Amino acid sequence: MSNTYKQPGEVLSFTAGAAYSSGDLVPFGMRGLGVVQADVASGAEGELHVCGVHALKKTAGTAAVQGAPAYWNATTEAVLMAPAAGAYFLGYFAAAAASAATSCEVILCEFAEEPPRLLTLAATGNQSVAVADLLCGDLTLLVPNTAALSVSLPSVASIPAGARLRVRKTTADAHAVTLDPAGSETIAGGATHASIDANNDVAVFQSTGAAWVLVDSAIA
Repeated sequence: MSNTYKQPGEVLSFTAGAAYSSGDLVPFGMRGLGVVQADVASGAEGELHVCGVHALKKTAGTAAVQGAPAYWNATTEAVLMAPAAGAYFLGYFAAAAASAATSCEVILCEFAEEPPRLLTLAATGNQSVAVADLLCGDLTLLVPNTAALSVSLPSVASIPAGARLRVRKTTADAHAVTLDPAGSETIAGGATHASIDANNDVAVFQSTGAAWVLVDSAIA
């Protein structure tokens, strides 16, 4: 065995940012979600299972298909069967679960293993993109806006460098979609980007780790 070997890597130490109970799910940086092994106090060192199959609470109402992607709603603390805004990619269902079931088995995977994410925003009102939406590195937003609206973006420091964001307007209303990066970060060299204002306008941005750069667009 190499003299650089330390451990299998199935359980990793972390410093708890809050008090957690055994079985809670916690993001391990940009790698993936981990399951807390034992109760840990805020500020104390705990341990996370970052792989393996775990029995978790399931959102009732939709059947889980074995091998299908699984997502985690941190608010309801339950597994989802489809991506939703702000939900974390969790892994894949290790076994099927009926629609009425309230528990399921999921094999944990890294955020980078999530398929490209597609979300449709609401037609009105300012909105935001969560860190969880971009951890896979490939997010497409469809915006059916019927009035001008702003979309706040997470800090590029909180998502993988190289992550891509594709934004497409899907209504003929002549109202702009304004993309607003975090803090003093820039997008396409400016404080905001408001050129997406006609049906089927598309712009693609990529994170450099410090800013959003425009890499492609089709603007009417």
